[in-house]
Amino acid sequence: MTDTKATRKPILLATDMTARCDRAFDRALMLAKLWETRLIVLHVLDPKQAKKKGLVPKEARVQLEEELPETDVDVQFNIEMGNIGELVIETAKRERCGLIVTGVGHYDGFSDIFLGSPVDHIVRHADVPVLIIKRKPVRPYRSILIATDFSDCSMTALNSAAEMFPEVPLHLVHAYNVPYSGWLKSDQVAKDIGSEEEKLMERFLAQTTISNATFKRLETSIEKGELGVALFNKIKKVKPDLIVLGTHGRTGFMRASMGNNARVLLGWLKQDVMMVRDPQ
Repeated sequence: MTDTKATRKPILLATDMTARCDRAFDRALMLAKLWETRLIVLHVLDPKQAKKKGLVPKEARVQLEEELPETDVDVQFNIEMGNIGELVIETAKRERCGLIVTGVGHYDGFSDIFLGSPVDHIVRHADVPVLIIKRKPVRPYRSILIATDFSDCSMTALNSAAEMFPEVPLHLVHAYNVPYSGWLKSDQVAKDIGSEEEKLMERFLAQTTISNATFKRLETSIEKGELGVALFNKIKKVKPDLIVLGTHGRTGFMRASMGNNARVLLGWLKQDVMMVRDPQ
């Protein structure tokens, strides 16, 4: 068992009971068993759709219980009626959950990247990390890739991943652009900017919030170019099965805000993605 404050808290699984959500169900069960904690399964009925289809909470509960595989995990079923995003946030707070797990049943199309989808609402407002499952789980996570723009939020993302998965190798990647690279042809300018980014990485890693245990299994890299391209290249190299992103980033002349890119990246990443919001 991983004896940490975060993993002792219950896990909240938000499911719409579609076929693809069995992936999230399986991963949530796997984590709850690994962490020896309670799993709360939440299904929210839309009042209009429920009335139209003649659905009632009792029937939904029976269906969820029937689909639960044999397990010794303490599973609690909550069936609510109302706004999905709001009820997920409320339940997570009320039950003091340490992680929200959900699937991609409504988050696998380009239109779902825009504001208003339930997953987007959850990611934007949750006080705890949100784990979005894209692949059918066959084993615990073995490699984690974390993106950083040196913001407080990306530090929270790094520490959250390290705390939840204390034995998994961590790969921290930072991407940066050379401003006006189409106009500035000087190699020295690019070298100077690259050197500055390396110093920023050193300052980021020097913060006391990173534990010695995390340092021992942390590899870092700095990549010139767009964040999406840097992640794509790094994914091919280290083959992570979990990507961790901060939901808010740092803006500035030298670097783009990772937070502005996080939800777009969520649309094309094939790995499971954990979105972390800075609680401050």
